[in-house]
Amino acid sequence: MNLPNKITVFRFLCVPALLACALISFNHHWLATLIVYIIACLSDKADGVIARKRGLVTDFGKLMDPLADKTLVFGAYIVLINYGWHTDLVIMIMLAREFLVAGIRMAASAEGEVIAANGFGKAKTLLQMVTTILAFLFLTLGEFGFEINSETVWFNIYCAVSFWIVAIITLLSGIVYTKDGWHLIKTK
Repeated sequence: MNLPNKITVFRFLCVPALLACALISFNHHWLATLIVYIIACLSDKADGVIARKRGLVTDFGKLMDPLADKTLVFGAYIVLINYGWHTDLVIMIMLAREFLVAGIRMAASAEGEVIAANGFGKAKTLLQMVTTILAFLFLTLGEFGFEINSETVWFNIYCAVSFWIVAIITLLSGIVYTKDGWHLIKTK
């Protein structure tokens, strides 16, 4: 297994650590959550750069890298849902898009094609990661004396607005993937 693929696997392993840091209450658990999440997010950039720069792009990487991203982002969303900072509809929109794209990728794989993430999908992932990093950053600031917690009105507004924007971008990204993969959906 090459280095970029090992980094992708590392990102999968970050998810249980993220959940443990966020869901188990201990001193500065939001800071620990933020650090784990940022390291995992940066590993996404690192594996792509290394793979392209060294010519180590593999079918495993094309398939598993986006899956590792989804697992990481939805791990963070599980945390935010658990604390009530997400609506179920936002998550359902995002999950529906991910299952749709996964289905298109499976159909492509059955035809011997590999569909890598496109620019719209990469932008969607970046936006998901940035908005979630900011949420964890705000919660971390709350651990250091700033008045930020689940009752802070502006924090709840930030979560509602930013994650609805992400949901709309995610939906549009799913439409693009569906359009691009439509030729793989065959009727008999």
